[in-house]
Amino acid sequence: MYQLSLFDLIPDSNYKPSSTVNVPKINKLRKLADNLQRKIDDKLNPAIASQRVTRRRANIVASMRQDALKLQGIQSYLYAIADALLKGKLPQILSSINTVAQVEVLWSFGNEKWNHKNLEEVFCDEWYADYRKRLIQANITNINQLNSAIAAIKELSPPVKEDPIAVQIRQLEHSLIGYDIPGYFPTPDNICKQMVQLACLEPQMKVWEPGAGNGQIVETIKESVDVDLTVSEINPTLRQILTLKGFNVIAADCFTVKEKFNRILMNPPFSGEEIKHIYHAYSCLKDDGRLISIVPESITFRKNKIYQEFREWLDDKCVFNEALPKGSFLNSSRSTGVSTRILVIQK
Repeated sequence: MYQLSLFDLIPDSNYKPSSTVNVPKINKLRKLADNLQRKIDDKLNPAIASQRVTRRRANIVASMRQDALKLQGIQSYLYAIADALLKGKLPQILSSINTVAQVEVLWSFGNEKWNHKNLEEVFCDEWYADYRKRLIQANITNINQLNSAIAAIKELSPPVKEDPIAVQIRQLEHSLIGYDIPGYFPTPDNICKQMVQLACLEPQMKVWEPGAGNGQIVETIKESVDVDLTVSEINPTLRQILTLKGFNVIAADCFTVKEKFNRILMNPPFSGEEIKHIYHAYSCLKDDGRLISIVPESITFRKNKIYQEFREWLDDKCVFNEALPKGSFLNSSRSTGVSTRILVIQK
């Protein structure tokens, strides 16, 4: 049987709209909300997020993101109180709120794990003296008034829940940090854009990425042109991420794919297997199809037979062969100093 929480209760008799429009207070509340934006932006886009990804740094970024979401909630409450005050519809129980600290207390009590017993202790336990002080300054002096204030402010600005799929994707990506995936180095955004440009994509073309990772390249394709896009990925966690992102995963093992495609874009594993991947991808091209691939610079100078034969094979097929700037993959979420090239192979 479903049990109501104290936050499901409607506001009590203290819930009476105030009719006096207090323009200075409205402006103050809006300015307080505006001033939170820089903190929110800094926490959503911290400098540490651009550094090489480690589990410790990822945990810091995740914690800062939670801080930003809390600040966004506080900001939305401030704007909601100001708007209600302007319309003369602010519940009386909220009429004495005028600081970020007071709103922060209400947000915390309404959105974090506080039970009825904890909230009662706010008004008697010295451990919560700071919270109690903020509430008393807002003329909230007992548990009934606190319940009413929480209900009233949540009615003014209902909490926005994160997309559960986005949360699951983020958790899966976080779980891979520090986990060794041989040869897997996600393609930086600027290189993805260059690959898409070289592909000369047209609407409704059949396009495939043989080892799509977490979707860096295919997300760029999706933003560019409306094509018939399919992917494969051997790693089960990455495959789950791709599925959650809405991509059509047609296989785990790319070597089982026998379909024909107009375009294939790929960043095969940097593990000595890249030539094998390119040969198979080429076999999956339609006539006049085009293959765009990242390869390590070593394909240009290794002297063993496989690489010599590959260079000869490329001679009459490769229409673009260019070295990427040194350190191009240092910006990858899994960085590597390996020198790389882009090949465009025409069938």
